Amino acid sequence: MAIIDDLKKKTGEGLKTLKETAQDIAFNVEKQAMIGKKKYIDITKVQRNMQKLYVEIGEYVYDIFTSDKTVSRDDSYITERVHAISRLRLVIRDIEEEVDKIRKTQPPKND
Repeated sequence: MAIIDDLKKKTGEGLKTLKETAQDIAFNVEKQAMIGKKKYIDITKVQRNMQKLYVEIGEYVYDIFTSDKTVSRDDSYITERVHAISRLRLVIRDIEEEVDKIRKTQPPKND
């Protein structure tokens, strides 16, 4: 009977290790999916919005320049877009900080 008890014990330990490994893998896959979403979807969306603002500023300045007018640093059209770009940069920084926090998370311990 000692052999059967030993076999049961070893099988139980093996199943426990297998379960913990599967949980760690699932946790890491979920973590990588969250990082991917934040980095490649959320940040890309904000960058696209920034790009649109850059284009708007460029077209506006081009139109002013080609009509022989001067571009003023105090132009409200430009300053609104510059401030919007600055806010979007902060949004990107916040998303990158979230990604760093996600990277540092550890799977829950099963005792």
